[in-house]
Amino acid sequence: MSLTIWGDHTRSIVAAAASHQRLGWIHPFRDGNGRVMRLHTHLVLGKLGLTNGLWSPLRGFARSRDKYYALLAAADEPRAGDLDGRGNLSERALVEWIAYVLDLCLDQVRFMAGLLQLDGMKDRIAACLHYEENVVKSGVRTEALRALHYLFASQGEMERSEFKALLGLGDRLATAQVSALLKRGLVLSDSPHGKLRFGVPQHALRFYFPNLWPEAEAV
Repeated sequence: MSLTIWGDHTRSIVAAAASHQRLGWIHPFRDGNGRVMRLHTHLVLGKLGLTNGLWSPLRGFARSRDKYYALLAAADEPRAGDLDGRGNLSERALVEWIAYVLDLCLDQVRFMAGLLQLDGMKDRIAACLHYEENVVKSGVRTEALRALHYLFASQGEMERSEFKALLGLGDRLATAQVSALLKRGLVLSDSPHGKLRFGVPQHALRFYFPNLWPEAEAV
């Protein structure tokens, strides 16, 4: 297991994983302890500046539910002999739990890194536009691919005139295309004539970020 990508935060991540288990062992609430524990770990990693709002351990916990509960329970067991730590509970099982959390975080980082690769994202935007044009028939056209991909890659805002120029359509068709994209939430703006930024509406999630949100896959 390589932890080099975490830099100086390795100790803090180990502490967050251990505190997750110990919070469950303390069991401070009559109900909802698991939700609080998972949210606590999510917020700690965010406070450390490690998630940048792009990934969360919550997805990993949900996708390995049986292993999550098994390792969590095992770390509550009494120590197995003199070589299993010095406290009342099993140190070996706690280490296994921490290793699971670290591996899970690395897996989620790699998953999101793959989803956010620019070349792959271009193909997923193209699939979304194809669906919009040929199935939904929302007025969105596949010609919007270059402009949308550029807007995604720039991670910022773009003047409408610049966006329309990238569409490669006449002014009237380009204006209609911007309106269709705004209506479908594929681009966003704060005012009727304001700059445009990349939008990620729920109906586009299954194209942009497949296998990320089960709710989006069901739409």
